[in-house]
Amino acid sequence: MTRKVKPGRMPLLGIIVFMLFSLISGISIPVAGATGTSYYVDSALGNDSNSGTSEAAAWKTLGKVNSVTFSPGDRILLKASSVWNNQYLDLQGSGIEGNPITVDRYGSGAKPLIHFGNSAVNGEGFGVRLRNVSYWEINNLEITSGQHATDMRRSGVLVVGEGSGAGNFRHIYIRNLDIHDIFGTDRRTGGINFHARGANTALESTWDDVLIENNTVTNVADTGIQTMTDAFFNSAWTHKFDAFRNVVIRGNVVEKIHRDGILVRAGASPLIEYNKTKSIGEACAVDTSVVSYLEDITVVAAQWAYYTKGAVFQYNEASDTRMLGGDGQPWDFDIEVHDSIYQYNFSHDNEGGTLLVMNNTNNNIFRYNISQNDQDANGVFHLVNGGGNLYIYNNIIYRTGTQYKALTHASNTGMAYYTNNIFYNGASGQYTNSPRMTYDHNSFYGLNSSVPSDPNKIVGNPGFVSPGTATGRDSADGYKLALSSPLINAGVAVAANGGLDYYGNPLYNGVPDIGVFEFEGTITPPITLFQDDFEDNNYSGWTTSGGAWSVVDDGSKTLSQASASGEALAYSGDASWRDYTYSARIKLLNAYANAGLLFRYADASNYYMFRLNDSGDKAELFKKTAGTLTMVSSANVTVTPGQWSDLKVTVSGNKITAFVGGSQLMEWTDTAVQPAGGEIGIRMHSSTARIDDVKVTE
Repeated sequence: MTRKVKPGRMPLLGIIVFMLFSLISGISIPVAGATGTSYYVDSALGNDSNSGTSEAAAWKTLGKVNSVTFSPGDRILLKASSVWNNQYLDLQGSGIEGNPITVDRYGSGAKPLIHFGNSAVNGEGFGVRLRNVSYWEINNLEITSGQHATDMRRSGVLVVGEGSGAGNFRHIYIRNLDIHDIFGTDRRTGGINFHARGANTALESTWDDVLIENNTVTNVADTGIQTMTDAFFNSAWTHKFDAFRNVVIRGNVVEKIHRDGILVRAGASPLIEYNKTKSIGEACAVDTSVVSYLEDITVVAAQWAYYTKGAVFQYNEASDTRMLGGDGQPWDFDIEVHDSIYQYNFSHDNEGGTLLVMNNTNNNIFRYNISQNDQDANGVFHLVNGGGNLYIYNNIIYRTGTQYKALTHASNTGMAYYTNNIFYNGASGQYTNSPRMTYDHNSFYGLNSSVPSDPNKIVGNPGFVSPGTATGRDSADGYKLALSSPLINAGVAVAANGGLDYYGNPLYNGVPDIGVFEFEGTITPPITLFQDDFEDNNYSGWTTSGGAWSVVDDGSKTLSQASASGEALAYSGDASWRDYTYSARIKLLNAYANAGLLFRYADASNYYMFRLNDSGDKAELFKKTAGTLTMVSSANVTVTPGQWSDLKVTVSGNKITAFVGGSQLMEWTDTAVQPAGGEIGIRMHSSTARIDDVKVTE
């Protein structure tokens, strides 16, 4: 029996004998994977009667190329600046591992242009077709069909497995192509298309080792870059989830696409990274007198997967995705997507919100992404009923404008977990509370009238460096946290978090931060300037004016004022203090009472005050100058006499930030002359109240 040897391989015994013979005879050992033949094609000076094996003997037409079955290691080199009108490449033959067949350019000048026009094979147009072949690399071409009636399928590059030649294909690399102005009849057309065809045949095609890198796809109908299998229609086929293995789609720019930008179907752990999509779902720039028909569409998304497990979408950017009847999001865990991740992505100005999650999905993760002014006609997060568990953590949702739908959402199945996210809401819209979702350690700021039931929420300005200023994924430093941000060291650890933040910093630097930025430096603990919990049963060091003051028991020792007549105040501290944070607990003791914190106190006629007022349920900020007390800001807040409330003010320069119960209620800048003092205190008028746990830090 004769034993078969794989191409390019030698039995071990043969190798040993050959090496010994080489040492004795002085013959050099050949490098594995012979080079193959280079063929040259020149549209201007070539001739198909030439050998094609040198620049001086180049072929002329692409038809000549199509007539040759190429061998491993061969190169088809198209001359720079050449143009082939109404021609296409329909490439034959396969390479082998280590020896692919390559299409590239030679010479200097523009990329070779294949303008395949209205040419077609069996009613289908393409610039380059790889049909039932393996080990090909296509590089450095320009491909277009120009403006033609959309009466058939057209693709810039068509990689297809079908018919009797269907099988398991390997190593298809498509790099540095410029594809534009291609219009076809349906969703299986567009820029770069991989398609396992055969809805009614027994032979099924798959691909392993696919690279689509650094291409531009512009003004195309229907889809920019896609993988597709007819396993969805052929019950005998078995590769609905893994027709495409080891797929990398990297560094592509996809713009002005009639339907979807980048769509991976039937992928097994595909990697989609460093791509940029823009104006997805936008009407193509066409001459309507020539392009008579483009398929009506109702739903589009920019970069997404379908029937896929283990996908990673990272370092991508998506903007200006249109919502034509539904969807319109940059990102989408679509039907039967499982165990997949969106991370380190930047999206802005997409009409349909930020993330769509369809039914029959499970165990997907959305983390360390920035959404800037994605509109929310469908909600920022739109979770269709029937989905499984979804983990949304350490993202930033930044919105201004007039959006109106929910900022968060839940499915009726599975659980949605929102953790360590920042919601910076300068628009309308509410948050969803549902038994099918949880919130933990999220930050909420802006115009929302209510925030979710997050037991560890932080409400107030997150302290970004410069929010809303990003123009792309790499210009988003404005979403880093300033040193003074309350979100540094304020999050909760998440297991299996990917190990990096949006900016590439390792996780974690001590206690996790909230948002996409993990602070790298060391936070210096605040210096305590003053502290008094009255447990020593006295209030020495405090100066009082009016009222009846004493230390009483109220679960612990507290400073209490018992006279409901006139003004009563007490103050302490140092007149030299200027910038600090002052916090204390306050309890109003009678109905319609008011009481609050004094700061930058100079004397009874000059100070700031932040107080609670039970008359109208208000938190109010006052400035008193030369004896005149003026309210400068107020906010609605629930005030309940007999209950303790946590008050805090931070004064820095001429800016005052005020909090109740950990929620920031107001921020005000004093543009006039400020009180000259620095002491702190408590004041009330015609009211009784108590204060405890006084603390001043800087």
